[in-house]
Amino acid sequence: MRDPAVEKHLPLHADTFRILSILTTGQYHGYAIVKRMEQDPARSGKVLPANLYRRIRTLLQQGLICETEQRPDPQADDERRRYFEVTDLGLLVARAEAARLRALLDGAGDLIVS
Repeated sequence: MRDPAVEKHLPLHADTFRILSILTTGQYHGYAIVKRMEQDPARSGKVLPANLYRRIRTLLQQGLICETEQRPDPQADDERRRYFEVTDLGLLVARAEAARLRALLDGAGDLIVS
């Protein structure tokens, strides 16, 4: 059964999906998200801070992520950093997008060359 609250967010932009995927593994600040995105072999090029923060702002407005006051290591951290985490809705949306992408890939099985 499809959830309209989840479905209205799909499909996700590739970078939006990457941000949500990264945040499903823990709390991160913007620069750490950029570094994780740039390590993704499926993504080419630099992540521009303006683009990242525009996507983060949208995800915050949609309730898919939230800013957290908790810090992984307060002693070794810069207090100016803003940390983000995925919300329950954001996790559902990320899972639905992953399932949508898997279905697309399954349908394109003959096109994929090993």
